[in-house]
Amino acid sequence: MNPRISPTHLPFDTLMAGCALFLLPFGALGAPPEIALVNGVIDGAPYQIGIPSERNGNLLIHAHGYRAEDVPLDSSLDLEDTAHLELLTRGWIVAVSAYRRNGIIVHDAVEDLLSLRDLLEAEYGPFSIVILEGQSMGGLVVSHLAEQAPDRFSGALAIGAALDIEEPGQTLSLTHRPEIPILFLSNRSEIAAPQSYLEGADGAPISPALWQVGRDGHVNVNKRERLLALAGLVGWITTGAIERNRDITVLIEAKDSEVTFDPGGANGRVIDITHNFGNLFIDVNESHFERLGIDPGDDFRLTIGDTTVTIRYGTTFSDVAKGEWISFPTAEGDTIVAISFGSAFDHLKPKIGDSVRIEAIAVAPRKD
Repeated sequence: MNPRISPTHLPFDTLMAGCALFLLPFGALGAPPEIALVNGVIDGAPYQIGIPSERNGNLLIHAHGYRAEDVPLDSSLDLEDTAHLELLTRGWIVAVSAYRRNGIIVHDAVEDLLSLRDLLEAEYGPFSIVILEGQSMGGLVVSHLAEQAPDRFSGALAIGAALDIEEPGQTLSLTHRPEIPILFLSNRSEIAAPQSYLEGADGAPISPALWQVGRDGHVNVNKRERLLALAGLVGWITTGAIERNRDITVLIEAKDSEVTFDPGGANGRVIDITHNFGNLFIDVNESHFERLGIDPGDDFRLTIGDTTVTIRYGTTFSDVAKGEWISFPTAEGDTIVAISFGSAFDHLKPKIGDSVRIEAIAVAPRKD
């Protein structure tokens, strides 16, 4: 089995038209309900649960990706214009565990999510649909749960699943025999790992499906693509049918920005920070880099405050070695600034709204 997916770039409404079951299982979208956030700890693993005032009987449990061992445990739900907020608005309960520790954690993360599932059932169940959603290392965690605990969950969405991660001191390995639906959602640059899982799962009780977004990166998918994948998974759970190979790329129009240009470069601002990963997001987008003459593979200078760094403008984290600076367009129409396996935030110490200066680096003409 070697799935081949041809990239298509279709409007969101056109793609969503193929998910006729989206509105039914997700509930009708009306006035936003009140959302209560409940926090707790199970066996050292903090969790947070988002509970809408009007519930539809469905549950999503999110498994986060790798986080550096030296950062605090954080189970906060991101509810600012995200797929999770959309689910809550439609009546879903959404929960996330921080796991009992950071770093490479798979075996104990599986146990932490099972414990959270038990708590949710006791406090808020029973549930009609229970979806696991995991990204990166979390995609590996939910794949294990789809194999080990099919009686506890309805299906799993594995986004950018890091299926090759091995936890030191553990012998837990994938069986390639899931007993509930697994939908893998992958960037085109990382499709080899889920393809390999599908090949190994040939003849499994329930054969997984693989959907793709036509851009490079790691978990570089936007809100609309996540919702399309979730809708596809819910449809699979409720009808038993899914399109096995599909491109669901949704192009996001460039966000409004106040980027200004002068003869030396461009000026933008910091629009978001992910403190768990130390990544920054700036409103200087792909078209702005093109105007500056900065192409993928080029280096450029970025200045925040009194600090200037040289950064590679690429397409994904793997474009540079560990510890090096990388920047690339995101699925949401902005640009990420990061250090591979490091923290750009710790180095630059910015605040949201801080000014950012981008300058191209002149390349000396070749001497023949």
